[in-house]
Amino acid sequence: MIPTILKKILQTKAKYPILKATRTTKLTPPKFSFPFLIAEIKRASPSAGDIGAINSPKDLAQSYLNGGASAISVLCEKDFFKGDLEDLRATKLSHENSTILRKDFITELDQIQESYDFGADMVLLIAAVFIGDDNENGGFARLKQLYEESLKLGLTPLIEVHNAKEVDFITPLQATLIGINSRDLHTFSINKIQAYNLLDCIQKTNPQSKIIFESSIECSFDGFVVGNIGFDGILCGSYLVRDSAPTQTLKCLKDSIISGKQSPNTFYRNVFKLLDSKQGFLKICGITSSEDALMCAKALESNLNSPLEKIAALGFILAKDSPRFTSPKTIKEIAKALQAHPKILKIAVVKDDQEMMQIAINLYKEGIIDALQLHGVSQKSFGGVDLKNANFAFYEAWNIEKPEDLGDFISPFVLLDSKSTLGGGSGKNIAPKTLESLQEKTNHYLCVAGGVGISNIQDLRKIGVKMFDVNSSLESSIGKKDQQKISEFLKIFTS
Repeated sequence: MIPTILKKILQTKAKYPILKATRTTKLTPPKFSFPFLIAEIKRASPSAGDIGAINSPKDLAQSYLNGGASAISVLCEKDFFKGDLEDLRATKLSHENSTILRKDFITELDQIQESYDFGADMVLLIAAVFIGDDNENGGFARLKQLYEESLKLGLTPLIEVHNAKEVDFITPLQATLIGINSRDLHTFSINKIQAYNLLDCIQKTNPQSKIIFESSIECSFDGFVVGNIGFDGILCGSYLVRDSAPTQTLKCLKDSIISGKQSPNTFYRNVFKLLDSKQGFLKICGITSSEDALMCAKALESNLNSPLEKIAALGFILAKDSPRFTSPKTIKEIAKALQAHPKILKIAVVKDDQEMMQIAINLYKEGIIDALQLHGVSQKSFGGVDLKNANFAFYEAWNIEKPEDLGDFISPFVLLDSKSTLGGGSGKNIAPKTLESLQEKTNHYLCVAGGVGISNIQDLRKIGVKMFDVNSSLESSIGKKDQQKISEFLKIFTS
């Protein structure tokens, strides 16, 4: 039984008859050059309501094509998305040489012919519509029929999945093009990190496939992350429809995806796996010397039994007013010492200061560090950089005392640190009830700093914390890590 929002959409869709038309345009199969960008004509959605008035689908399509779109998606579902097959036909008639995707909730073979007749070159087939033992839409057998009928007519199917079960379900098709939707169509909730982590799964089971990321693109930086992780492209709608200059916005998004792809840094790909692992993501911060860095690295390698490429991180504070300040020169020396420990990530902690930010970005570009932790974020510009257009790996750290202190964040996950006069590193805890109340806002990836130690790590795990940023509780004195405390902490952490 298909639950909730998806079921309502399918029930409503079933009331409409199959429409007849005569195709007068040639087929234009997609050309899979990188990045493969599908830009969407989309008026509304169940989650966002009205997105934007689209008086001329063909004109919007032209703006997308001018911005570098590889294909145009046209949402054709009437009741929940305010789309229409006539939008698809008008778009194809005006752009005969372009690839047009019918974005819809297809369940019947006749809808494949209908798609062809109205001018589609591609069709969306959604795994969630067909999966389940008691599926009323024909199960895998129907999905396979729809897939094969599409190929018979020369249409290219885009197979959409959003979890590992659906990946297994569609794998026998050996599809050419697979989309990972970060939005759960049953609840319409978003989980980007789960979607990012599905990429590896599909690449192993469907090596022949081009894989695109769908939904929740909100700025150019999202494109950087998608390209950096290894996706072949994106499907993007709401972000572009809302924008007053979609051509330029799509160009910027395309450039960001290319930039992400060209970066050899694998921070996100590794950390997303750690955040979804049973053990979680551990960062020991406030490292000030090669001696301490090597001691921590060896302890982490000895205690963290993980098959992942990266197992944990060490943090270096660039703020000169911090008692644990580490100079760029020392960070470079530490990074050189850590070359013998490639499973350890290196993170620079930065405050909202232009000079400090530029130093950190340079360290990143030189390959000295793997990411920036932006400490004390409260707005979209940080250290003179517009985070929505960033082309480097970072995550935000917000100082939290009450739930309202956390605003909208741009990075894929956000570190919650306690409020103090020091702005961090005080050893002060965030109240457990406050953390619990922020589960949903952080997409159930609670990442916590401030007062993390032996005494509360198990309680933090029970709340659902996925990242543990630990500092002062592992020291014998400020800036000096204690081997015995680290050993005791890791024993509890891995138990």
